Amino acid sequence: MEMVDLYDENRVFTGESIVRGEPIEPGKYKLSVHMWITNNLGEVYIQKRAGERRLFPNLWENPGGGVISGQDSETTLKREFEEELGLKFEGSYNLIKSIKRTKDFVDIYHVSQEFDLTELNLQEEEVSEAKWATIDEIKQMIEDGDFCPTIMESLVPFLEYIEE
Repeated sequence: MEMVDLYDENRVFTGESIVRGEPIEPGKYKLSVHMWITNNLGEVYIQKRAGERRLFPNLWENPGGGVISGQDSETTLKREFEEELGLKFEGSYNLIKSIKRTKDFVDIYHVSQEFDLTELNLQEEEVSEAKWATIDEIKQMIEDGDFCPTIMESLVPFLEYIEE
């Protein structure tokens, strides 16, 4: 049973924790991490959610996940990278922005790490496919409705960061 810490509207730890997946009462927030991984060609790593996923099956997204109790977002970034991709985290990273959503604060990171897709050891229950895509390809996928809508709030700051 995974626990997550709760924070107030100013991202101050409340001293409370709940079981992951339990409803969060209004005015309280959990922490999440979104990572946008790029290679030296400027391509972005994206992955397709497995068809059995309860929310947004068969849609493309970036890796990320929830911060578990006692961890910070940097630790979660590295843990989620290793869990979701099945690779050792050896890249560099920058915190792009932190945003506040309805039930969580999301730390948006840019990760730069080279790897071949054949090296991946994906969690089959989570991810059905992975690929490197250009920004233009991602924009087209969004237009076609092939991208998970929940990542849009982190995609915009990432695109602004990349274009600088």
